[in-house]
Amino acid sequence: MDIIAKIKSTAIESPERLVFSSRDGEMTYGELWKKSSALASYISNRLDGNRDPIMVYGHKHPDMLVAFLACVRSGHAYCPVDIGNPPERVSDIASAIDNEIVIVTQYEEMLNIDSKYEVVGRSKLESIFDEDASFEDREPVLGDETYYIIFTSGSTGKPKGVKIPADALNNYLKWSVTLSGGIPEATRFLNQAPFSFDLSVMDLYTGLATGSTIIALDKGLQQDMPEMLKYIAASNIEYWVSTPSFSDMCLGEADFSEEKFGSIKAFLFCGEVLTKDTAKQLRTRFPNAKVINTYGPTESTVCVTEVDITDEVIANEGALPIGLPKPGTEIRINPENSEMIIVGDSVSSGYYNDKERTDKVFFMAEAGSLSENPKELIRAYRTGDTGHYDESGMLFCDGRIDHQIKLHGYRIELGDIESNLTNIEGVAAAAVIPKKREGKVESLTAFVVREGDIIADDYSGRKYVREALRDFLPSYMVPKRVKFIDKMPLTNNGKADRKKLEELV
Repeated sequence: MDIIAKIKSTAIESPERLVFSSRDGEMTYGELWKKSSALASYISNRLDGNRDPIMVYGHKHPDMLVAFLACVRSGHAYCPVDIGNPPERVSDIASAIDNEIVIVTQYEEMLNIDSKYEVVGRSKLESIFDEDASFEDREPVLGDETYYIIFTSGSTGKPKGVKIPADALNNYLKWSVTLSGGIPEATRFLNQAPFSFDLSVMDLYTGLATGSTIIALDKGLQQDMPEMLKYIAASNIEYWVSTPSFSDMCLGEADFSEEKFGSIKAFLFCGEVLTKDTAKQLRTRFPNAKVINTYGPTESTVCVTEVDITDEVIANEGALPIGLPKPGTEIRINPENSEMIIVGDSVSSGYYNDKERTDKVFFMAEAGSLSENPKELIRAYRTGDTGHYDESGMLFCDGRIDHQIKLHGYRIELGDIESNLTNIEGVAAAAVIPKKREGKVESLTAFVVREGDIIADDYSGRKYVREALRDFLPSYMVPKRVKFIDKMPLTNNGKADRKKLEELV
């Protein structure tokens, strides 16, 4: 798969076909290619000789796709940053990327970054598009060069940028178009996740790889359930891509069923645990649609396993499986601690400008059956997830070996929240504990030891802590509950006793 070549061929053969639709506007494949040519020309001239990544800030505007494509066509990885990130985190990411320009498709007024960066905002973009420039793709992002960077939660309180090479994305797409028995050309994908969350790569790029239309749900629409469901029904979605939590929300509405949403052919899930309860409800309400469970961290390029969750699979004892690894990938189980290690052709090349954290979890492993030369070394990633294979060869995820969790599909380091909690004036110590059901994290509780009388021991104090956190963290990382305790229970090693705190959740 050559995704840039595929987009170009669709733009030439079907220029009027819709590529993207949201409440912010629509765009055809022809427009996507034309506008990305103009912007790629500008980038190439503006950053002559510079092939460093470019930050792209915005939400669900069609020009986000233009910016992504323009970056890679001109030889730059792109780094998507959604408006849902607080200013401090956006500033941290801009500093980490540290290129001369930042592309901003919308909400420029929300951006607060160092003045040394040139902001290519709405008015500048419009003038670039008006120039109608042509562009020859002489040196696009290829092979092992980084195609995109997505920042995820880091245990130190600072986000880390996961680098995905062009080859890794193309290898993933070669497989993702086969999901659910094979995805036809010119279909319709649901885009629920923001572009800074790697789940969006599944719908965006599998959609582009099949010449399909991506139907995007913006943040405001997702907060208005009746309006959102009306919008989805009118859009004739065929491939539903979301977290299980998002589907749970929709299942709370009685009319979310095949009767009103009959166009849906398959539900494609990634990002968090799919529970039997969710799967059962979907199979009952959408008997003719497939329910596909997948697994994979950002570091593996979205996901690397697949399983069709049939009624028979649901009837089996225990949790639902995460499936079988895709071609070109093996998931090896460390016999010492049951950690799952992903080895294969879609593994990330590491964290951007962060050798220390890269060396902790990435390494080169012998290819074994993945190559004609078993001794050949290929990229591998220590997931931190534990797992096992059953007698039939099906893979199951059993939990974590560290303090990382998934909430509503977002990967969160509890240490990231805890580090930022202790930065709040009046907080002496803090620990964050997840509440789980069927192995799936439902919410977070922050246990806080106060210092002095800055924070009141009442509702106003709890509200103060949560609001202060919003200055440092995206809203999905802010704990639902804050509980004040007199002192932190400790283990013999002097660390927070999480087992004791779990009893208080």
